Amino acid sequence: MYREREAVAAGVIWTGAAEDGESHRVVPDGCMDLVWDGTRVLVAGPDTAAHFADWKPGLLFVGLRLPPGTGPAALGVPAYELRDRRVALEDVWPAGEARRLGEEAGLAADPGVPLERAAARRLAMG
Repeated sequence: MYREREAVAAGVIWTGAAEDGESHRVVPDGCMDLVWDGTRVLVAGPDTAAHFADWKPGLLFVGLRLPPGTGPAALGVPAYELRDRRVALEDVWPAGEARRLGEEAGLAADPGVPLERAAARRLAMG
């Protein structure tokens, strides 16, 4: 199962879950994502090749795909440093801020909303 919807501020909020151990194909789009995996927030850098994400059944993933060019400004790190990588948000942002965002996403009825708010706040700060 995979769904997308337009984010209010910028980008796309997506939701994905595996059914029966299926893999999800990720195609390169030049974007960077904030991804909540049910416990913490990860950063997905821009991909240069397609790959399969092995999502465990029962886990729900929610992400904010930032439009091309806005990821580095929102995340505070150049895109090339995250190319083809998935890292914990704590490796990019201050640990306390990253943990709070994970907690907010876990408590929210829609985990995409705190992701979008955090990115918009960072974009506004320049």
